[in-house]
Amino acid sequence: MSNSIPRSKRARARSITSLGLLAALPIAGWLVVGLGGSADSANTQAPADVEAQIPARDFIRAHAAADQELEQQAQNRLQRTTVTVASGDTLIELLRGTGLDAREAFLAVKELQTVYSPRKLKPGQKIQLALLHDDTANDAAPRLRRLQLRANAETDVAVARTQDGGFEAARHARDLSRQVSGVATEIDSSLFAAGQQAGVPAKIMLQLIHQYSYAVDFQRDLRAGDQVEIVYERFLDTGGRVAKTGPLLYAALEVHGERLEMYRYTPDNGRTGYFAPNGESVRRLLMRTPIDGARLSSGYGMRKHPIKGYTRMHEGVDFAAPRGTPIYASGSGRIERIGYNGGYGNYIQIDHGHGFMTAYAHMRGFKKGLDGGDRVAQGEVIGYVGNTGQSTGPHLHYEIHKHGEPVNPRSLELPTGRTLTGAELDRFKQAMADIDRLRQRIPDTGTKVAKINCPQGDGC
Repeated sequence: MSNSIPRSKRARARSITSLGLLAALPIAGWLVVGLGGSADSANTQAPADVEAQIPARDFIRAHAAADQELEQQAQNRLQRTTVTVASGDTLIELLRGTGLDAREAFLAVKELQTVYSPRKLKPGQKIQLALLHDDTANDAAPRLRRLQLRANAETDVAVARTQDGGFEAARHARDLSRQVSGVATEIDSSLFAAGQQAGVPAKIMLQLIHQYSYAVDFQRDLRAGDQVEIVYERFLDTGGRVAKTGPLLYAALEVHGERLEMYRYTPDNGRTGYFAPNGESVRRLLMRTPIDGARLSSGYGMRKHPIKGYTRMHEGVDFAAPRGTPIYASGSGRIERIGYNGGYGNYIQIDHGHGFMTAYAHMRGFKKGLDGGDRVAQGEVIGYVGNTGQSTGPHLHYEIHKHGEPVNPRSLELPTGRTLTGAELDRFKQAMADIDRLRQRIPDTGTKVAKINCPQGDGC
């Protein structure tokens, strides 16, 4: 993908995915954390120190072989079932709902806690169970043979019964392959819509918009025909399904003929960020737009007040957005005021130091737990769009004050973040070259998806 994006009358998108673009993530063995039990098989019991080294697939096969033998015994019946977490569910309640007695459910959950906190379960999450029934015993509660669930995109966890009647827990790194996808397209209506039409996931587009919100006025700066280029990662499981999307590696946005580029890079301090080619962080002291996907409904300056009817100074800008849309702290700082403030309705004021203060008004409500004096981080959700105070519809009124005087957020030159220098800048330039090499390998295939493989040692 070249450094310049050719213009055309029609939006043109180029996409590339590479199943083998970078080496697949390693398959970690199961980590046995239980009571020293082992994977039970037909006639043998492996020592705990040996079993901890059994590859994940062998661990599963060992339990599967034992399952088959149990099923062959006339009095035993293995039931495989899947339960889905609903809002308010606890894992013990879900297990009890399958017929397990309280002690069985408690011991299984207790063992699971050594590798995964059940409090992290979310509505919609699925839990696979294998239950052992003794058909010769009337009304006998089943026994838990195995429990498995997906902890996150990279990890599965499981609890299995041991031969001594206890449980053991294990976690397993999923076998994922990495892809790099690239898209270049023309903007017709909005930056978000352009990405969506080109097939870029919403998560990546929101990440891109968030980074550009420090420097770009999306309402006034962008015009139809401007161009955007995006390069991002995603990870696939062995079945080819997307397990995880992101992060954004690179983006370029053409605004009024100027090309704004940013590269993902992790400096020595470990704080990953996005930097321009000269090593300057794209992050600024404050965000120009502390809300995603909003429409600028009223600018800074003199205007006729929509409720009072007379002309007065509008000391901020208004962003129209649906009720409940998250509002972000435009910079890190300390909350000086939070609560109801007359015509401003629900209101937050944040002191960012360096003589800067921001204010957010007409909010529906605040993030739970926030109070005066609390510190907030840049980009942290502080509240939600509402229609409180003197307001004609749901929107955010946003103000920036510099040394006590209101200023126009859309034209203010803000201090930058970190600028890379010396050896750090050299390392960043190498990271840039690596990403650019990926971009150059992306063939121009119009709207068709192209795939390239990077053989080992290729440098991808």
